[in-house]
Amino acid sequence: MQRTPDPHVPPRPAPISPRVALRAIVVEDSEIDLLVLLSRLKAAGYDVHHRWVDSLDALRAALPAEPWDVIISDYVLSDFDGLDVLNVVRESAPDLPFIVVSGAIGDDVAVAAMRAGAQDYLRKPNLHRLPAIIDRELQNSAERRVQLAAHAQLRESELRLHSILATLEDIIWSIDLKTQRLVYLNPAAVKIYGVPATAFLDGSVDWLDMVHPDDRDKMRLSFKEVSKVGNLTTEYRIVRPDGEIRWIHDRAQVVCNDAGTRIRVDGIARDVTEQKSSQARLFKAANFDSLTGLPNRIMLSERLNRALLRDDGGNNLVALLFVDIDRFKVINDSMGHDAGDDLLRQIADRLSLALRAGDTLARLGGDEFVVILPDLARASDAEKVCRNLMRAIEPPVELHGHPVYCTASMGVALYPQDGGDAGTLLKHADLAMYRAKKEGRNTLRFYNHEEGGAATNRLELERELRSALVNGEFELHYQPQVCLVESGRITGFEALVRWRHPQRGLLSPLEFIPIAEETGLIVPIGTWVLREACRQARLWNTEFNPDLSISANLSARQFSGSDLVDAVTGALGDSGLDSRNLELEITESLLMQDAAKSVRVLRQLKAMGISIAVDDFGTGYSSLAYLKRFPLDVIKIDRSFVSDICDDADDAAICASILALAHALRMKVVAEGVETASQLAFLRMHHCEVMQGYLFSKPLPADDATALLRSGRRQALGFVEIAMA
Repeated sequence: MQRTPDPHVPPRPAPISPRVALRAIVVEDSEIDLLVLLSRLKAAGYDVHHRWVDSLDALRAALPAEPWDVIISDYVLSDFDGLDVLNVVRESAPDLPFIVVSGAIGDDVAVAAMRAGAQDYLRKPNLHRLPAIIDRELQNSAERRVQLAAHAQLRESELRLHSILATLEDIIWSIDLKTQRLVYLNPAAVKIYGVPATAFLDGSVDWLDMVHPDDRDKMRLSFKEVSKVGNLTTEYRIVRPDGEIRWIHDRAQVVCNDAGTRIRVDGIARDVTEQKSSQARLFKAANFDSLTGLPNRIMLSERLNRALLRDDGGNNLVALLFVDIDRFKVINDSMGHDAGDDLLRQIADRLSLALRAGDTLARLGGDEFVVILPDLARASDAEKVCRNLMRAIEPPVELHGHPVYCTASMGVALYPQDGGDAGTLLKHADLAMYRAKKEGRNTLRFYNHEEGGAATNRLELERELRSALVNGEFELHYQPQVCLVESGRITGFEALVRWRHPQRGLLSPLEFIPIAEETGLIVPIGTWVLREACRQARLWNTEFNPDLSISANLSARQFSGSDLVDAVTGALGDSGLDSRNLELEITESLLMQDAAKSVRVLRQLKAMGISIAVDDFGTGYSSLAYLKRFPLDVIKIDRSFVSDICDDADDAAICASILALAHALRMKVVAEGVETASQLAFLRMHHCEVMQGYLFSKPLPADDATALLRSGRRQALGFVEIAMA
C-alpha cells in the first residue's frame, strides 16, 4: 500500500553528488547523537571525515589540524554551550561554516546563535534537512572565499597603487566636478609645490594662489573649459613659498560614470623647470653668439626676414649694415686672443647702446657685425646711424691696462632697391663693406650695382674653378731651364699650370690663381700640379736624361698646411721620381711669414733629398741673414730685375750682387725672364749658371716639350746652343 506524503514534512533533497567528501568537526557530548548525525550524512551521500570533540580545549586543538569544511555543534552541552563554541571558532576560523544542531531550544536562543555567527540551526528531530543546509553553506562558503580573495587582491592592488603613487615624482590629482573640490593628491606635491598634499586637500592652501600671477587668469579659464572639452594640456608657472619659480606641465582628462555623466577630472602634473632651462640654453646656444650674447647668423636671418615681410603699404625701407673692425687681426695676434675677445665684447656693447630700440645688432663671427635698421623714412637715415656707430667706436678701448684705438669699415645695402631677400642684402652689404676697406678703412660705402656684377662674375668663376678640378680641365706647360755651364743643355723644366676653360679657352694663372688662393682651392690644385709634374718628369728621366729636374711652385696655403710632406711623399712615390730631381719653389715673403715653421718644413723636405729654391728673389727681404738661416739650394732672380739689366744701372748692380752673394754661399742661381741676347750676355759675364725665358722657349705643353727633348737639335743663339745631352 502506497503511503501518501505528509505535506508538512519537506522531502529530503537529493545529495549534490554521490559520495561527496566532507571534513567536519562535530561538537557533541552524546555519542549516540553523533552516530545518528553521521549516519544521516552518509545516507545523504557524504563521505564524512570527522573529528568528534566534547570540550573547548579539544576544539582549539582540532581547528588548526586540518582544512575543515564545516562545524556542526550541539547547543546545549555539559560544561559549555553553543555560544562558547562559536567564540572559540570565531577566534581562529571566522569564515568556517557553523551549523547548530540541538534539541529543544527557544527561538531567542536560535536568534542569539545566528547573531553570534552561526550560519543556520535546526533541531535534532529535523536531521533530514541537514544535508541541504550543508550543501547551501558549502556553496556560500566557497562564494565567500572567492569574494574574500577578490577583496584581498583588490586591497593588495590598492596598496600597490598607493605605494607607486607615493613614489612618483609627478603629481597625480583628482577633482570632484560636483563639489569642485580636490579629492586626491599624491605626496609628490610637497616636493614640487613645497606644500604638503594635506594642505591642498583640507583647503588650507588654494592651488590657484600658488600659480604665477601672470599665468593665473589663463589657468582659471583653462580649468573652466576642461569640463566642456574633456581634456587639457597646458604649461604654467608656480611660485613656491620660498619664492622659487617652477614650470609645470599639466595634463587632465574628464572621467565619466557608466551613465555618461562627467563626475571628476583626473590629471598628471610634472615639474619641467629643468627641461625648460635646457631648452632655453639650447635656444640661446643655437641663436645667440656665445662671446657677446648678440644674435647670431640664424637669429639675424629670422629677424631680417621678419623686417622684410612687414607690410607698410609699399614704404617699407630697411637698411642692412655690415660692420667690420679694422686691423682686428693685428690686435688679436699682438695682444692675444683673450684681449681680442674682450675687444669684441666692448665693441658689441658700444654698438648696442648707439642703436634704436627696434634695431638688431648681430655678430656673424670673427670681427664682423651686422645691423638691421627697419622702418627707415629715407636712405640718409642709415648713414646717420653709421656715423653714430663710428663715433661710438672712436674712444680707446682698455685692454690689459693699455688704451687701444679702433675703427670700423661699414657697408650698407637697402631694401628693396639693393635686394629683395635676406641673402642678397647680406651679400651686397658685405661687398659694400669690402669696398670701404679697399678705399681706406674707417669709412662707409653704400652698395652699387656695378660691384655687384663683378662679384657675380667672380662667384661664377669660383664655381667653374671647382668644376675644373673634377672635370680635369687643368694642364701643365713646361718652360725649359738652360744651363750655360754645360753649353746650353736643358737641365730641367719649371711646371706652370694653365686652365683650359670650356668656353674661354686657355687661361693664364693670373686669371684664376688669386681666386684659388682665396677660396682654398689652390691646395687641391697644387697637389695635382705636384703629382702631374712628378709623373711627367719620371717619363722624361726614363726616355731622355736621368738627371733632368722638374720645378714646381708651392702656394702659401700648401706650404702652411699640415699635409705638405705627405703630399710630396705621395707624388714621388706614385710617380717613381727620384727626389733629387724635384725642386720646390717658395717665395721670400712666404718664408718670412713664420720663419721658425719654415725652417722646420724645409729641413723635412731637404731630408728627403728635395732641392729648395727661393722664387722672385730681390723683390722681398733679400737678406743675407735669412739666406744663411734657411736650408736653400737655389736663388731665382726675378724677371723684374732681369728685364732692365742692360738699361738700368741699379738693376744691373742688383743682379750682379745677387749672383756674387749666391756664389759666395755656394748656391745655384736661375735667372727668370731672359728674352734678349744682351741680357744673356750680361748674365753669362757674371757667371749665372741657369736661365729660363722666351729667348730659349716659351712654356710648352707636355707633348711639345717632349718633342723638343726628342729632337736633339741645336739652335744657335749667338754663341750659346741649346742641346740635348
